Amino acid sequence: MSGKKGKFVFNEDFIYKMPAHFGGDPFHPIRVVYGDNTVISVDYETDEDALLNYIPEDFELKEPVVNVQYTNCRDVDWMIGGEYRLIQVTTPVKYVGNSEGLEGVYALVVWENKTCPIIGGREEDGVPKVFADISSERHLENHWFVAASYEQFTFLRIDLQRGDEVSEENLTELNKNPKINLFGWRYLPNLGKGGATLSHATLYPQEMVLKKMWIGTGSVEWTGLSYEQHPLQTRIIRSLEALPIRRFTSASMAQGIVRLNVGDSRILP
Repeated sequence: MSGKKGKFVFNEDFIYKMPAHFGGDPFHPIRVVYGDNTVISVDYETDEDALLNYIPEDFELKEPVVNVQYTNCRDVDWMIGGEYRLIQVTTPVKYVGNSEGLEGVYALVVWENKTCPIIGGREEDGVPKVFADISSERHLENHWFVAASYEQFTFLRIDLQRGDEVSEENLTELNKNPKINLFGWRYLPNLGKGGATLSHATLYPQEMVLKKMWIGTGSVEWTGLSYEQHPLQTRIIRSLEALPIRRFTSASMAQGIVRLNVGDSRILP
């Protein structure tokens, strides 16, 4: 046995990804660009009291609406032009933990179909990302649809009947306000006991510049999975399935460029 101490030390001006002992990089305000995205989005109204159970008390619910958004992300710069797919479930909120009055959407869960964007990505800033198999968008004429599953058990289906394309004039108007405040909750449990080492609200700004958009009618169908079918996510899926769908309020399909403003993410006091 040599008895010699390790040589690795942390540089306080660097940022590190796990496993940290292989080194880090100097911090700089990154703007991650996703150059080619197809988005299918469906909103539905649900029971307010039921939805409030999943929103931390630092946030105020603006309206009892759930948004389910599928995105096929292509030409991702940090993946050297690679691609992956995600399904993001959010609800509109206002942050009331301080006097800023920030409004945006709170991320209930984000499913992604590759390990790389899950580990070391937005979940470090409180965006709750987990794995699922997610199909590419398919269509028969104007009927577009996608599905998410785990070990061949489908738990979510999204359908869109694509209608009229949005005019260039209206698209220009929509692109005047491309920014979205995505709120999350960063939580790290204690080791060897209950409670948290870290627990606080976060802000993760992002934006989408629309190239094309279509208004349509859509629907979402949840299928709860048992503990046997999906032991690690059954609580998530069954909780979302239990939220009543009162009515579908809007649906759309879009193509455009997404920017994740990583350098502007921050803790919300």
